[in-house]
Amino acid sequence: MVSGNFRSAHPALVLLSGYPGSGKTTFAHALAAAMPLDHLESDAVRRSLFPNPAYTAAESARVFAVIEQRAAASLRAGRVAVIDATNLARGDRRRFERLAADCDAPFIGVRVTAPAEEIRRRLGAPREGHSEAGITVYEAMLGRARPFATPVVVADSRHSPAPAIALVQALMQQYWK
Repeated sequence: MVSGNFRSAHPALVLLSGYPGSGKTTFAHALAAAMPLDHLESDAVRRSLFPNPAYTAAESARVFAVIEQRAAASLRAGRVAVIDATNLARGDRRRFERLAADCDAPFIGVRVTAPAEEIRRRLGAPREGHSEAGITVYEAMLGRARPFATPVVVADSRHSPAPAIALVQALMQQYWK
């Protein structure tokens, strides 16, 4: 049962992964309605650091260094940190897996999915939020998603996020038993 009354007495790192337009940020907002957490959205961090982003490798390195620092602070404070970025490659996720281990916190991966035609529809429509990714960016990323090294929650964003959120909550509770 998903409830806004869920309280984690311990830190946890929830890493969202998926293509642009898959529904990661929408899932993060639904998760935030179910539990207190620190939502670390890469697009928002990028915008705060670089008002006119160029999307260079150096810029991305800075963005993810800041996200890692903020996630570490959240975990040390006993909070749930949600990393909201594409995180398609194993290398993109390793730093956060290590961070969770270093903080004795569970690492919970969530792959947010949607069919290609739905993603294209979303990316072609007007949107709110910080992301500037469009269909061209999505198509350039196709085929880059690599499997997680650990079990992962899969959330199809066309449907209610409640079952995936309940599973994330159960995994947090199981870790600390």
